[in-house]
Amino acid sequence: MRRLLIILLFAATAMAGDRLEFFVAGMTCGRCAESATKALKKIRGVTAVRVDFESKQARVDAKRIVAPEEVRAALKKLGFEARFPYDPEEPKLSPAERARLDIRATPRDASVDLARDLAPGKVTIFDFWAEWCGPCHLLTPKLEWMVHDTDGLALRTVELADWESPSGVQATKEFRAEALPYVRVYDANGKFAGAVTGTDIEKIRALVESARKR
Repeated sequence: MRRLLIILLFAATAMAGDRLEFFVAGMTCGRCAESATKALKKIRGVTAVRVDFESKQARVDAKRIVAPEEVRAALKKLGFEARFPYDPEEPKLSPAERARLDIRATPRDASVDLARDLAPGKVTIFDFWAEWCGPCHLLTPKLEWMVHDTDGLALRTVELADWESPSGVQATKEFRAEALPYVRVYDANGKFAGAVTGTDIEKIRALVESARKR
């Protein structure tokens, strides 16, 4: 009943055409909130934006009805996600489910060693991430579900303490990564299939499917 009331309240607000309220996932600092605010202000007809970093709550006022998909698209460019009251909660793998999958972390701060880290006979995803990278925390669970739902797929998470660490230097110098999250995919024969920068899970999914067909 409470969930229904929230949905009805949101729908009534949206019909008024002047305000949307939602949460912003993926922010890790006050500057993230500033970036989100600037991105949302660029939506046509928006007159005021408030993004609170501590609570992750956001509000958009506009002269017209702003569709939720417009908000999602604006934040997606930054690697953030808009979550509305009616959105279902994203499920997470349980520790037991995760333990049954071919998912493991490479040695912390160490560079990737393909001979050590590739999963023989499987397509392997390397997920470069950092604790201070908010969008990384959104992407990794999605990659874990991809491994759960796809046969012959492995995931290796590569943590960067900073850009000067061995894994950071390898990412920027050898792999030419420009930002995090950064994903590299190798086919079942260990050959590089391609890379994706950012949180676009559909691009990553397409790359994985291409690697599986090789």
